[in-house]
Amino acid sequence: MKQFQFRLQKVMETTMTREEVQKRELAEAFGRLRRCEEELEAMLERLEQQIAEFESAADRTHAVRVSELMNYSGWTEVLAGEIRAQRVRIEKQNEEVRLHRERLLEITRDKKVLEKLKDKKYAEFKKKLRNMEQKFMDELSVRSFHNGNGIMQ
Repeated sequence: MKQFQFRLQKVMETTMTREEVQKRELAEAFGRLRRCEEELEAMLERLEQQIAEFESAADRTHAVRVSELMNYSGWTEVLAGEIRAQRVRIEKQNEEVRLHRERLLEITRDKKVLEKLKDKKYAEFKKKLRNMEQKFMDELSVRSFHNGNGIMQ
């Protein structure tokens, strides 16, 4: 009897390749998300520094000039806008990570289905092989019995 061949082996190999590609894409998306979050943290730190500088300037002079107040206010508004934009980018990255995760789960499910099918087909192959071997052994026994004129050898 010929060796076991899973007729969907190429499909299974393609699915495994797709899974590896999707894992890499998910890792890259996580990396982009992490960088966006780090950028947001840096922006928040800059905002805190700006507020602290404003407060210390106000404490030193007990009065703040309107021009200084306008500068601090303008810079704070710009930074607040950047922070809002960065949060939107983070939301988009979270969505991208979610989509990559869903695709990976779908591909992994497909791979598991193919693996179970392959295992089932291999078990059927082994059972068929055992049955053929048993028939062969039975045939040998019958021939041996008949060649010995009814006497078991």
